[in-house]
Amino acid sequence: MTMVFLAWLGLLFFFLITSPFNSSSALPSSHFPSHLPLCHPHESSALLHFKNSLSIINYTTYFSDCANPNSTVYWNMSRDCCTWSGVTCDEVSGHVVRLDLGCSGLLGIIHSNNSLFLLTHLQTLILSHNWFYDSKLSPEFGRFSSMIHLDLSYSGFTGQLPLEFSYLSSLVTLDLSYTDLRLETSSLKRIVANLTSLKELRLSDVNMSFASPNSFMNLSTSLTSLDLSESGLTGEFPENIFHLPRLQKLDLSYNRNLSGSFPQYNWSSQLRNLNLSGTGFLIDLPYLTQTLKSLNTLFLGSCNFRGSYPALLGNLTQITSLDLSYNNFSGQIPWSFLNLEKLIHLGLADNNFIDLEEDGVAEQAPAQEGGEGQISKQRKTESHGKFGRVSR
Repeated sequence: MTMVFLAWLGLLFFFLITSPFNSSSALPSSHFPSHLPLCHPHESSALLHFKNSLSIINYTTYFSDCANPNSTVYWNMSRDCCTWSGVTCDEVSGHVVRLDLGCSGLLGIIHSNNSLFLLTHLQTLILSHNWFYDSKLSPEFGRFSSMIHLDLSYSGFTGQLPLEFSYLSSLVTLDLSYTDLRLETSSLKRIVANLTSLKELRLSDVNMSFASPNSFMNLSTSLTSLDLSESGLTGEFPENIFHLPRLQKLDLSYNRNLSGSFPQYNWSSQLRNLNLSGTGFLIDLPYLTQTLKSLNTLFLGSCNFRGSYPALLGNLTQITSLDLSYNNFSGQIPWSFLNLEKLIHLGLADNNFIDLEEDGVAEQAPAQEGGEGQISKQRKTESHGKFGRVSR
């Protein structure tokens, strides 16, 4: 019996040291490279050609809000391109997957034959705050089938958004804000329908005066942020957008001819930030604040309200940032409607609130328990007794 046991033990030991699952043989040393793979030669060449197709200017001259940008100045073949400023490569394949050149002072025109479009493995491309004026947005952008994040804001691209953008079905964030681009109904509908993974869409100041608001009806249910401000939208905004289950931020501000209504039934929303300033929406403020339990930022400057002031305000104690500027409200500021412990920003410019100082009474926010009021008030125009922004 002892001999049999020892024989089995010997077989077991032999199996362990020869098995492919043994730790020393299952993962040969070559499986874990001693260094990251080098940048692919055709990609480093494409990057250099892209750099040489553009000039470099002092970015602070045009974009004062840029800080610590990446730069192409020191790109050269003496170093692996995966170490170049703004370039990130995949650790396994060595392909360039991220190019961040926001605020890099790039100047010039990006033509359809630009070597940028040879970087087909890109997942993130940031070209914001550069100077590509007169550059048409090329259909070649449709080649970036792996693209997840694309930011071309403040870059001067112009013309119609090409249909090929609808090929970017993996996009999670798309920012085309403050460009000279134009969107029309046909292309917008197709793009919206195909970008099913989209979470953040920013089209502020993009010309959509010839696009129907209904073009947005089939937006991704994954959407968390939508910015269509100052885009020239006209007509009725689709109510179903307010039903998007993950939407947290919606900015439709300063589309003067855009109207709409809010859902009256079964409206459960995660909206935290809503800006309808300068739109044609009829605002039922008590209904909004009662229904949107997560709402904390609300901008309603120059709006149309249902009801009369101050009853129209409802309970605003959940709000931390509130703007009611340019609404021609009069009387006293309704401090009782606000939670001053939470309030960070209050905009009341260009209303006709009574200026208490003119009656010899010092302006003072209601005091907090155990201390003085934490809100300081600054009048915008003393002669008219109009308050500007109120902030801590």
